[in-house]
Amino acid sequence: MRRINGRRISTVSGWMTMCSLMIMASLVGCSGTPKAAHSGFLDDYSKLKPAEKWDGAYYWESPTYKNYHRFKVDPIIVHFAPNAEGTAIDPGQLKQLTDRATQKLMEVIAKREKLVDQPGPGVARLQAAITSIKTTTAVANIHPAMRMSGVGLGGAAFEAKAVDSVTGELLVAVYDSRPGSRIGLTEGWRQLGHAEQVIDRWIALFGNYLDQLVEQRQRAKKSGS
Repeated sequence: MRRINGRRISTVSGWMTMCSLMIMASLVGCSGTPKAAHSGFLDDYSKLKPAEKWDGAYYWESPTYKNYHRFKVDPIIVHFAPNAEGTAIDPGQLKQLTDRATQKLMEVIAKREKLVDQPGPGVARLQAAITSIKTTTAVANIHPAMRMSGVGLGGAAFEAKAVDSVTGELLVAVYDSRPGSRIGLTEGWRQLGHAEQVIDRWIALFGNYLDQLVEQRQRAKKSGS
């Protein structure tokens, strides 16, 4: 009887755990990509297409963009789309998020290209906006099964562009919206943890892209010498 009762207790305990997870999932909502329409930060979205080098983000690039080696970076802003999530977040937290993102972007560029603070010939002006934020639900990351299911996963959406700093000619436009990763030690415990994670991913992709441009320029220089 003890063995039988033991199995019964274990079964009941398992069902209680499963029910608790299902109830919690219904309370914290479904996981997934943050819902965000085009915010209007970009003037034209019709040319954007999914790009493999940008991990599937919607992207357009002018053939002349590769000729720009100096960058002027505008502070990253919040420009919520009409149906954006995250509009109830404390403005102080949003400022910390955008300040952090701007600083990291400038650091990535400075390691590869020249940063300037004034417009001029051959200077690309970078502008970016966070257009939606899905906050992380920390309680959903307590149980491993909940964390791996993606319930309570946060994320963000963004739009960015580069223009000629003198003429205003559009050089690059990009739009993306995605959730954070289920794998992470601390992101799942902070309200904006997954949003930060997604933003860091975008900045890293931009750094990789600059690496490719620098490499292409060096190859062209060697072949021409």
